[in-house]
Amino acid sequence: MKYFLGLTLLLTAHVLIAQQLPTAGFVVSDNALCVGECIDITNTSSDNGLSWSWTFTGATPSSYSGQNPGPVCFPTAGSITISLTVTNTFGSNTTSQTITVSDLPVVGATISDTTNGNYLVIADTTINMFQEAYLWAQGTPAGGEMTWYPSGVIGDAILVANGDSLIVSPFYDTYYVVSYTNAGGCTATDTLLVQVNFNEVVSVPNSFSPNGDGSNDLLRVLTNVDGDNNFTNGFVEGGAIAEMDFRIYNHYGQLIFRTSDTREGWDGSFKGKPENPATFVYTLDYRLINGRSSSINGNVTLFR
Repeated sequence: MKYFLGLTLLLTAHVLIAQQLPTAGFVVSDNALCVGECIDITNTSSDNGLSWSWTFTGATPSSYSGQNPGPVCFPTAGSITISLTVTNTFGSNTTSQTITVSDLPVVGATISDTTNGNYLVIADTTINMFQEAYLWAQGTPAGGEMTWYPSGVIGDAILVANGDSLIVSPFYDTYYVVSYTNAGGCTATDTLLVQVNFNEVVSVPNSFSPNGDGSNDLLRVLTNVDGDNNFTNGFVEGGAIAEMDFRIYNHYGQLIFRTSDTREGWDGSFKGKPENPATFVYTLDYRLINGRSSSINGNVTLFR
């Protein structure tokens, strides 16, 4: 009888001790990282612990004593083990997790101009308006995703295959940011600058003849994009103008035409009726795509 009583007391003691042992636990903010990134760790251990001992193999810091370690950063790639041991007067309990840290990819971008039909690879380049610049980038290791961002604008993203090129013809100085993301979700970037000899030419013809012969039938604002007034160079009319206010007045000072659309021209009519040959006054307020604003005014003669 004494034997069974002693055994019962021993088992009861073991149960009580087990019930008082701490339980180690934690969660991490991310378990798939890139070299140089950090994580936050939340201690979820039972509240009966008296001390907490952390080890972060290959991380910074490499160890910590306390309940909450704060940010932990990973300067090298590999599988990193995080361990937590929680101790109280009844004993200890340990748990661990493995973090995967991936190497950063490498991306290199080059640029060429097309002067005289030859590609010359240089870091940055200056081209004239309507010229093309040839951009090329390669990321390693292979198999990642490459994206170009003109002026760094995410909404203008251009996706290309690894190692592919991009031909651009900007109207004004533009930075092109290229990013390369590997299979581990890590990204590297490079930046190129294409400078443009911006020709600030905005004008209004001094005459036009809206007679329906298909030549010079509309009075339109001309820019460096369409200064030849033939509108056949593949660029949208008024391509260098971001905003404009173009007005036509008759000799009485009456406003007879107004537009803010760079593609719209005056056909020589007012309220649906053709105007007689005469000289009219125009005013033009505009802002160019390079940010500069100006105003011009003058006279235009209508011929029939």
